[in-house]
Amino acid sequence: MADRSITFGKYAENGAYKFFLEPEENNGTTVFPAGFTARLKLYPGGQSPSLSVTRGTVKTYASGLRQQITEFIIFKNSRKASATFPVALALTAEWQGEDGGNPVFTDSNIYLPQAATSVLKLVYETVYDLVDVTCPDSVFCLVSAEKAGQSGIFALDFTDDLTTGTYTRTVILTVRDACTKKTLKDAHIYVNGKYMGKSDSEGRVRLGSMKTGTYSLLVEKSGYKRTDEDNVNNDIFTVS
Repeated sequence: MADRSITFGKYAENGAYKFFLEPEENNGTTVFPAGFTARLKLYPGGQSPSLSVTRGTVKTYASGLRQQITEFIIFKNSRKASATFPVALALTAEWQGEDGGNPVFTDSNIYLPQAATSVLKLVYETVYDLVDVTCPDSVFCLVSAEKAGQSGIFALDFTDDLTTGTYTRTVILTVRDACTKKTLKDAHIYVNGKYMGKSDSEGRVRLGSMKTGTYSLLVEKSGYKRTDEDNVNNDIFTVS
């Protein structure tokens, strides 16, 4: 890899807090019964924002935890692209193809000196908090974070114990190579835009209890095109 200058801009004043519900933090559960405590990841971490919830209680379980992420950032004739999480520390930034120049990082945003069409392999650290939300009733509740003009909100589903027959499916997703049918580990999974974790050594991701219906699916893995960019019909799945 060639020497690369990595520059950080001022933290975006209108940046947003982002909550993520990850099954591994909740024993594979994504829909919760009343009285249960759900654990969320909050990005960026270590900032002690004001937390609130529309029903129940919310508290910070742990703060300022660090996580290393590897992402392939796609620029399509553009000077700007975004990482999934706020970039606290860029470890390596390597162009896969056309050299787009020295990137500048501001929150989750990545800026180039001029428009480029290329892929940036970015290894970075992000910082997050763990937030616990407990809801006593069978409802959807909203948890929010706010500080100094930044805010973020997330809806949590605590209706798993309703006797409607809606939540009767435990879903396990298996990721495979479309050609060889071999299972793929360490693939990152997003369902309806929410990050659900990565596949294990057998290619599986436990999504927990889900409503019957059709869901959008995005899969990212090093060395493969994203599922929304390939020519395989793999962008949705149905729970029945």
